[in-house]
Order: sequence, then C-alpha cells, then structure tokens
Amino acid sequence: MDRRLTTTDVPAKFLGAVFLTGRIPWRVAPEDPRVSYGLYVPPNKYSTKYTADATEEQKQDTSKDDRLPLVVWVHGTGRDTSALTTDLAAFAEANNCAVLAPFFPANMDGPHDLDAYKMLRSKTLKSDKVLLAILDEVAIIWPGITTEKVYLGGFSGGGQFAHRFLYLYPERLAAVGVGAPGRATLLDDTQAWPNGIQDVDTIFGRTVDRAAIAKVAIQIAVGGNDNKIHGGPEFWVWLREMRAKEAAAKKKAREAKGEVIEDKPADKEAATLPTSFSSRLDSVKELHELWKNDGIESTFTVVPGFAHDNTGVRPHILEFLKSRLEADVKR
Repeated sequence: MDRRLTTTDVPAKFLGAVFLTGRIPWRVAPEDPRVSYGLYVPPNKYSTKYTADATEEQKQDTSKDDRLPLVVWVHGTGRDTSALTTDLAAFAEANNCAVLAPFFPANMDGPHDLDAYKMLRSKTLKSDKVLLAILDEVAIIWPGITTEKVYLGGFSGGGQFAHRFLYLYPERLAAVGVGAPGRATLLDDTQAWPNGIQDVDTIFGRTVDRAAIAKVAIQIAVGGNDNKIHGGPEFWVWLREMRAKEAAAKKKAREAKGEVIEDKPADKEAATLPTSFSSRLDSVKELHELWKNDGIESTFTVVPGFAHDNTGVRPHILEFLKSRLEADVKR
C-alpha cells in the first residue's frame, strides 16, 4: 500500500487544496471497505505544528497539547449524515474541535438488515473494530487531532451504538451522549448480548468494567413526547415471526444439500428482538435508573415538545458535549 499523505507533508496554506481541512471527502474505512467516514476539520483551527510548516522548535515543544479534540457522531437507522456539513461543521468551528461521522450502509448482513452496526458485532460486521481502525487512521493522517479519547454522540440507532461502545471501550471516551436508543443493552450478567452483557468476553474478548464506565461523562437525551412504540407491538411480533420463518427456510435448504446443521434456535436474530414493549422515553428512564444503581451517574435530559426527532434532540446532546469539551480544556 502507498504511504498515506498526512498533514505533516503539506504546507498549511495547501491543506484545503488537498482536502485535508474543511469538509473532508468520504473515505473508505480501513477495517471494512463497505463502511466510509466523513470528517470536518476547521481550517483555521488546525495547528501549523502538524504541517510541513512546523519549525523545529514547535516539533520539540511538548509543554501543551494543541491538538483538536474529536467529536464522533453516529447516524441513526435512516442513515442521514447531512448534519456533517451543517450543524456539526458549525459546532466544530465554534468549539475548536474536529467532527467525524462514520457511515454504515444498510443491508450489510442481508437484504433486510438495518441494524447490524448498532449491535457492534454481527454476521459480517465488526462495527466497533471499524470505528477503532478509523480512529487509528485519523491519528496518522491528522496528527493534530486527538484520537486516544473522543467525545461520542448518536441518536436512535446511533444512541444504541454509543452506549454499547461505552460498555466495551470506556477508556476511549471522554464523554458520551446517548440519544433515544430504541433498544437498550442492560448491564445484566444473566442475559446474552445485545440484551445483556453475559457473553461479551466470548463475543468481544473484553470484559465490562463498571468502574471505568462510571468515570466517563454520560448523558441520556430523549424527546418528552417520544412515548410511542416504534411500529407498535404487532410490528415486532410480525418481524420476529418473519425472521424465524426465513431462518427456518434457510436451514431446510442447507439440510437438503446435506449440510450438517447445529441444533440451535431457528433464528438467533429473532431471539434478540423484544417480547415486551415500552416507549423510548420509558426505556431510557429505566436505563438511567439502572445505571445509577450500578454507581454510574448520567445526565438525563428530556426535551419538551419533541417526539423521536433527531433535529430536536441532537442540539441538546451537542450542548452536553460542548460543556465537557470546555471542562476538559480548563483542566
């Protein structure tokens, strides 16, 4: 592979011309080429210390960390990433940080897949590893951006990703804003992932460290009117039955070919779908309380007048992340 062009190779005045500052074109994720990521780097905030213009004195100066903090925003099920060029870019400019947005396409695990990235691990996708590899690449190409600890936010499906990533990689997070996840993973050692954390060591090769999670600044945000069940209870019953039928048909076809089929539930995916129902507002209230019982404090933000609305809730998550950025700068 050819060596990557980094900001240290380019004079500061040419960084925009080679698309290494400003709105960075979507890039292929190094861990999985099906995934891409976008980035916004404020042109006038990126330190010349990390460009070809850096003096020897600048290179040797380790008295302060003048790198840009990094905010990571994960999209929801609808895959709307337009905010990267609007309010997220404005947020980066106003708060002296860079913003990164990974893009996980639908149907990665099959023709009906919308959710693989939210679970962090699926049949064909390791979305946690994908994000970690993206951060590693950003550290190389943009050494003037901090990637060891990031500020993570997401709404709906992005909120699902965010709180699960928090469970597994708290050491990589300075703060996390969890926006209205439709299905939450509980810190329950008796339930399998993604309902609980019973088998995370087998799936991820990691353990859940509650004490480390408690050290992260956490917000849960939800619309005050987000009190309806997505699709209604009948939808989830139908979806569970449909997935089970599809799995049974695939199993029958494989058996007809003489393949040895393990004796296991017909549809593992269907087993992860809810069998009891509550609204997002109710479920995040429960999550907030359960975390508190585990010694994990979180800021609970209810946004009045909004239902399941990204445009209504995201500003409150960004305000929380802004407060954490400011607090960390003052340390």
